[in-house]
Amino acid sequence: MTFDSRQVSPFRPSSQKIVSTASGNTILVIGEGSLTLTNTLNLDFVLVVPSLDYNLLLVSQITATLSCIVIFWLEFCVFKDIQTRQTIGCGIKWGKLYYLDLQSKDSNKLQQALMADGFEGEKKKSDIWLWHRCLGHTSFGYLKQLFLSLFAKSDISGFRCDICELAKSHRALFSLILNKSLLPFMVIHSNVWGPSKAPTLSGSRWFVTFIDDCTRMIWLCLMKTKDEVNLFKNFHKMIETQYNAKVRVLRSDNGGEY
Repeated sequence: MTFDSRQVSPFRPSSQKIVSTASGNTILVIGEGSLTLTNTLNLDFVLVVPSLDYNLLLVSQITATLSCIVIFWLEFCVFKDIQTRQTIGCGIKWGKLYYLDLQSKDSNKLQQALMADGFEGEKKKSDIWLWHRCLGHTSFGYLKQLFLSLFAKSDISGFRCDICELAKSHRALFSLILNKSLLPFMVIHSNVWGPSKAPTLSGSRWFVTFIDDCTRMIWLCLMKTKDEVNLFKNFHKMIETQYNAKVRVLRSDNGGEY
């Protein structure tokens, strides 16, 4: 889009088109035409919008019209033809915008210098990531001490490894249970484990545990088969005879053994 109708040729008036801005406002389009920026940048259907303060290039429109790609770096951007891979334009970042370089006499030298600097920076970043992996995902602060030249133009805060963050993550703590039993044998927790690949001397491959909720005392009983959990009856009788108490609640994982 351009604000000056004299920049397009031929100029074709239009009175029914509008353009929406990022702020949500609409601005009037008075016409359109073709615009030649450089020997390699020729744009068609350029909108003329007098209320604009700057000429604006829509990246999606340029890539579709010219069959090119746009590569953005921190300080510049480059337009490349998809078929020939030739550089057809270069933009320099000023503030928060990229300005297309059209007037510099040393434009080609500038592009080459910027491209060389950009590729060198990308290669150094690639080498940093390579050493990070080769040294067992060591910290980037330690890598900076080893390879000062690689971090000459890079800040370690810009490197973030998803694998390292995942490896350092830990399991959230279980919430504190306040409804603990006040007396022994009020609540017994039970769980069955097995089968084991190696049997015991008596041929058992399973075991069942009984844990008292109050004292955390654990009883472990071996079983040859899973259906021997009815030995809980023997455990219950032992509690009644030795401790003169009764089990009021038996909690399991609903595995179906009981």
